[in-house]
Amino acid sequence: MDTYSEQLVTRTPTGGDKAKKILISVGAILIATLLMWLSIVFAAYTLILLVFGVLGLGVYLVSNMDVEYEYIITNDEMDIDKIIGRRKRKRLITIDLRSAEDFAPYPAADDIKVDATVHATTGYEKDAHYLLAQHGAYGKVMLIFNPNEKTREAIMQEVPNQLRIKITHNAK
Repeated sequence: MDTYSEQLVTRTPTGGDKAKKILISVGAILIATLLMWLSIVFAAYTLILLVFGVLGLGVYLVSNMDVEYEYIITNDEMDIDKIIGRRKRKRLITIDLRSAEDFAPYPAADDIKVDATVHATTGYEKDAHYLLAQHGAYGKVMLIFNPNEKTREAIMQEVPNQLRIKITHNAK
């Protein structure tokens, strides 16, 4: 039976993210205002093109701070994509769920040694989970993410039987 699940989660902006957006917006407006004033004072109307460039750059930078993650499970593979500004998609990692070693609520035990960690969370740890798996290029990987019930069920269908039994036993 084929397994397919897709979930989109939005990273919650932090106070620092909001401050950066405000600083970029204010900076772009101030620079555009200065360029507009210079173009009027010195009759250099070609500077008006720079005004639009600065404003466009400000909008581009602010929109790039909006991040979403997409979890896609197709049979025994889980793909994690990072979507920036709703226009640019980047594949973070593809994990073979048959190589999963552990799947549980986050935070994980402190004694787990991993070679790489992939954070693809909303920013809230209350409903976060971690998945430990072997990866061909990165070694032992810990994926920290926020799966919903459908995504968790799809993962449980594809992990090795020993892990499924362990998780079911621990849930009781």
